[in-house]
Amino acid sequence: MSLTYADGRPITADDVRRARAQASTPVNELNRPHQAASRHGTFMSQWRPSLRSADADWLNDRDMSVARARDTSRNDPIGGAALHRRINSTVGFHWRLSSKPNARALGISFEAALELGRQIESKWKYYASGVHFQADATRKLTFGQLLRMSAAHIFQDGEAVGLVEWAGDEPTLYKTRLRVVDPDRLSNPNGKPDSDRLRGGVETNAHDVPIGYWIREGHPSDLGGRANMVWHRWDRFATPAGRPQVLHAFDQLRAGQTRGVTRLVQALKAFRAFGKYTDHTLEAAALNALFLGFVKSNAGPSAVKEGFESDDVAAFAAEREDFYAENPVMVDGVQMQVLGLDDEVQMQTTARDTSGFEGFSRSILRLISASLGVTYEELSMDFSQTNYSSARAAMLIAWNETLGFRELLRIQIAQPFFVAWLEEAFDIGELVPPPGAPDFHEAPDAYADGRWIGPARGYIDPTKEIDAAAARIEANISTLEDECADQGGDWEERLEQTAREMRKKEELGLPLTTATHGPAGGAPLAQTAEQDRQRDARP
Repeated sequence: MSLTYADGRPITADDVRRARAQASTPVNELNRPHQAASRHGTFMSQWRPSLRSADADWLNDRDMSVARARDTSRNDPIGGAALHRRINSTVGFHWRLSSKPNARALGISFEAALELGRQIESKWKYYASGVHFQADATRKLTFGQLLRMSAAHIFQDGEAVGLVEWAGDEPTLYKTRLRVVDPDRLSNPNGKPDSDRLRGGVETNAHDVPIGYWIREGHPSDLGGRANMVWHRWDRFATPAGRPQVLHAFDQLRAGQTRGVTRLVQALKAFRAFGKYTDHTLEAAALNALFLGFVKSNAGPSAVKEGFESDDVAAFAAEREDFYAENPVMVDGVQMQVLGLDDEVQMQTTARDTSGFEGFSRSILRLISASLGVTYEELSMDFSQTNYSSARAAMLIAWNETLGFRELLRIQIAQPFFVAWLEEAFDIGELVPPPGAPDFHEAPDAYADGRWIGPARGYIDPTKEIDAAAARIEANISTLEDECADQGGDWEERLEQTAREMRKKEELGLPLTTATHGPAGGAPLAQTAEQDRQRDARP
């Protein structure tokens, strides 16, 4: 009779050998394949994090984490510097639109697409940055400032929320508006617990696609009124054609993640510890500078107990106090504290050693800057130990971080809102499709194609970097458009302005010295231009 498993399958000889081999080599703490899973030892015994989903990890801890992140940005000088460095390098106060409708996708000529792009740029410029603030639902900010606010929310809160509204009752040419919403207002209605289809105020369908957002009418902490207890459900898209209505921007790093996680959470503990260490160091230094010394009398009760009664000592102490109140002891404008009879202050005789403060601070700031994606130099403004090579290497990494942050804003805030405005511009006849092009609703992405140009990257060594840019253009590795975009400029405007300046110099008989360096350190550009002109004039 053979042995069988519980389900009736026979136990073979191979099964027996395998069981014996496993029994003879049990997995324990000494031969565990991965030490990262060890539950014993100095470093691993107390490290037992939970294995949970992205929402389970974050949603319950969000409010406290975000509150601490905002407090760090408000009150910690390094935290505030990190916030402003990030939004200044990413957004500044303006993004330039370089519209490039896709000629091939639209079935039109390149020249027709170029002309349409120029019209789009012109109309968008005055809509987004005009004095009437048509892009803002509150009519107070330009589109660039709305992006700046969104970037600040992403940095502090981990996410930004925007509503694309329609201001049909306002007497402006365009009715499309963007309202930036505090992410705290995105929440489940009436405190309803999270479920499979509603988490953190985001409603999804059976395929985990967001379809609606529940937003309070007021902030949860607002006092007065009942708006903070009223929720409104906003559809993700306003029309069947897909007009964007809710913009929810965050960097999703885990599958199933519903809300954004701020990068500040990685550095909050270091911020807190470093802030308390700095405060105590400053307090010790201030205390040492505040007290110059004390005046102490030896004629207390213990010294005169044989010649004075207690009442006499009390009277003497009162007279002494009144005397020093009227005649304070001053040394170089600093008042000495007068102690009472027999009182004595025991001060620390050795000053606190602060020689290691600078090195310790530098190390902590490097850790914080690494976690936030900014360089140590731009966070601390300390360039004392930086040379060109190290600054260049740090700048490359910081620039990649900036581009990543910029792309997040472009994909989830700027581009969807631009598409909503562009739809209105075509619908009201401000823009007209070229002959042979499809209707806007048939190819919205092709019409909205282009690039957004943010603040300049800047130079560390302008001479070297300008020569390198000229060499890249000459070798066809880069283009004038790409190089100008890195510096926040428009290549066509630069060329047109250069041409006007050269014509004006020719009219005035001035030498054509437009630059001092040519490609790859070659001849000056003005000299090269003159040589080309002479060569073209030869028979």
